[in-house]
This record gives sequence, C-alpha cells and structure tokens, in this order.
Amino acid sequence: MFRKAIIQLLAVILLVAGACQSPGPVPVVLVSKDYDNRFAEWLPMAGRPFKPVNMYTVCDDSIAYYLSMADGIIISGGPDVNPGLYGKASETDRCENIDNRRDTLELSMIRYAMENDIPLLGICRGHQILNVANKGSLIIDIPSDYDTTIIHRKGGDHMVRIIEGTLLSDLLVPDSGLVNSSHHQAVENLAPGFRVAAIAPDGIIEAIEPVDRDGHPFILGVQWHPETLVQESENHPFSLPILTRFMEEVHKTVR
Repeated sequence: MFRKAIIQLLAVILLVAGACQSPGPVPVVLVSKDYDNRFAEWLPMAGRPFKPVNMYTVCDDSIAYYLSMADGIIISGGPDVNPGLYGKASETDRCENIDNRRDTLELSMIRYAMENDIPLLGICRGHQILNVANKGSLIIDIPSDYDTTIIHRKGGDHMVRIIEGTLLSDLLVPDSGLVNSSHHQAVENLAPGFRVAAIAPDGIIEAIEPVDRDGHPFILGVQWHPETLVQESENHPFSLPILTRFMEEVHKTVR
C-alpha cells in the first residue's frame, strides 16, 4: 500500500513538472526590412508562435549572430537593386532609389538561407534580388524597356497565372487570380537552377523557385505583396497559403 502511494505521488509530481515546463523553442524569423510593421502583423496570421527580427535595424557587427539564429528568412520589398550587381552598372542612372547597405545585407541573408537550408521567401524586391543573388539579371525599368499595357507600378493590380507542377501550384488555388503590383523592375534573365512559377499576361515573370524541389525545404520569390493582400481580403487565395506553408517549414527547422 505504501509503495503504491509513493508511485502515485511520483506520478503526480512528474505530471505537475511536465505542465510547468516552458514550451519548446520559438522560431526566429528574420525580415530584411519591415516597413510599418507589415510583417509583424502578417506573420501571426499563420497561427504559429515566432520571434521576428527586423534586420535593417541590426548593427553590422551583429548580423552574423542573428543569421546563426535564423529559422526562417524573408526578403521584403523596397528600393531598386544596384544594377552593378548584375552587369548593368552603366545604367545606374536609370534606377530610382538604391540602398547599397541593404543590397549587402540581403545578399548575405539569401546566401546564408540557401547554404543552411533555412526557409526563404522573397517579396517584390526580395524576389528580384533572389534572382540576382543566383546570377540572374533584372529589367531596369518596365515602362521603358518592355512593351506592355499592364501597369506594374503601385495601384496597377493585374492577373497572374501559376505554372503547373511548381511549388507555388501546390500552394495556390485557383491557378490564376488578381494580385497587387508595386514595382517598375522585374526578373529578366532567370538565374541558373531556377524556374518560373507564375507569369503575368504580358510575360513578366511574377514568381520564381528552384528547379530542384527536393534540394531545399522552401525557397520562393513572388513579385506581388502577399503581406498587404490580406488588407484587401483576409482570405485572399494568394496570401495566406504562402504564409502558412512558409511558417510550417520554419517550425520544422527550429532548433
């Protein structure tokens, strides 16, 4: 009887101790630059815990430290990528704002993610510099360099078609839809090892991903802004499915 009571008491102690244990580690998601807390508001919509870090506010001597903590990386929208990075230095004066510090930061983030199997999502500029980081090039200015009637600048919503057989086609239903648009540059020569995952009616590349889907948990670049599409519709089919899959992969890599 005494022995049975001791066993029961130990069971209660273990149960209470287990209940008091802190939850597992919370994944760290690095955002290259978070404007107006857009990502701090969008990422929680996946319903999973995470710790965000706005990398643009991190001192240069601490970047490597935060990269070593990363469980997920997002390269956000922003100014033009320096054309000297893709062989068009002579056309720099045709660009708008250029942020060289940001170029350096984001190239480091992309390379770290790809070398260490960290889930990576590029958005707008992030989609473009993902292509540049892998030896692709960009159209300097769509209105000047590309024959199209589609307005790709801010406010120029347009249709995109998702390419069958891609990661993006696994995530998004339907296979075409209306997205927001806020850019004047775009992918020109596709980086080796990447393929087109979505395209606009005028042929502008709207999403890219690696050809080898088994070589990395998640790499995707999209030209539209899924983080702001939810402001138009909370259930926008081209927003939350991307976020949900990204965060699923982030939680698989958490240490």
